[in-house]
Amino acid sequence: MDGYEAALTYLPAALRHPLEGIPGELRKKVQELRLRAGMPVLLSSPQGEWAVDQRGEAVLFSGQGFRTDWLRCDRGQLADIFQALCEYSVHTHQQELRQGYISTKNGCRAGVAGTAVVENGEIVSLRAVTSLCIRVARPHEGCSADLARRLTAGGRIRSALICGEPSSGKSSLLRDLARQLSQGLTGRCYRVTVVDERGELSGVGVPGGRPPLEGCDVLLYAPKPQGIQQAVRCLAPDVVLFDELGTEEETVAVTAGLHSGVAAISSAHCRDKASLLKRPAIRRALENGAFEYVVMLLGRGQPGKIAGIYETEEWLHEDGGIIADCPDRLGNGTYGGGRTPPASRQSGTAWTSYGTDGGSDSLYGGSGRRIAGIG
Repeated sequence: MDGYEAALTYLPAALRHPLEGIPGELRKKVQELRLRAGMPVLLSSPQGEWAVDQRGEAVLFSGQGFRTDWLRCDRGQLADIFQALCEYSVHTHQQELRQGYISTKNGCRAGVAGTAVVENGEIVSLRAVTSLCIRVARPHEGCSADLARRLTAGGRIRSALICGEPSSGKSSLLRDLARQLSQGLTGRCYRVTVVDERGELSGVGVPGGRPPLEGCDVLLYAPKPQGIQQAVRCLAPDVVLFDELGTEEETVAVTAGLHSGVAAISSAHCRDKASLLKRPAIRRALENGAFEYVVMLLGRGQPGKIAGIYETEEWLHEDGGIIADCPDRLGNGTYGGGRTPPASRQSGTAWTSYGTDGGSDSLYGGSGRRIAGIG
């Protein structure tokens, strides 16, 4: 069962059967199932959102000209899907629902919208669910191979922050990095602890039934700040991996771990450098040296593809924030504005940038092209 089929198991037959009939090429690229009460069921992909009719035929959705034969989700179906996602025990998912999502055992994560129940100024639950966004989880073995080699050059693992917008491939890269590092695929086995607060990193099966994070120590459903501290104190890891850095507590935990000799690899939501640095906790983590490298992804249109890998200190001080960019935008892999690399970048520094036409870091394959840098 692939990730798309796993996501469909939570849907009633009236919705599931037409969605099982979509073309095979599209189902391989579906990233999310978007369900809203009374609205067409939409499948999100890098090409856009698709509406599906009762026969399983899909068409790019423009938001105009609604067809009467399009598959729609009514309120009753939405309530049933919500209950199925919660395994018919909503109270056991209250902690997650406070943060607006549900994690499932097969690695799917569903964002939830509805009426917030608020106590003392904090969301304690959700009721009257009006929409669900089910993330399709898939293993992408090997997608981080080049990045893993870069971060472990010379036998020492570097801390890195992987940045991009939603559905740009951050979690898939993190999941595969854990596998690459823990299983010795970079030439050495590292001790890897994964702090998996939402169950998303460790919940995806792989062909043959092996655990997806075989060889890692996994702290499942542990809050990230406490999980990071516990890992550093008790598990003696070389590196701690976790998804979605965002709070001040997490920044403090990562910085403390770095001072203890433990590297960290995490991810952060952003559109570009400017939006990333407007988040105080993340800016503070970067300025305090918690991450040696910043990895920028191209975006949801090209999931898993890397725009550039930058040394944090120089990246923070570059005008405009982009040391190098893709040849499609700047031509010939030159620096922004026609600048040449600083002297420190022309020799002795492991800096790389990847083209937009694919690469071994791409979830969908292709042969990468190194634009500049020293090996």
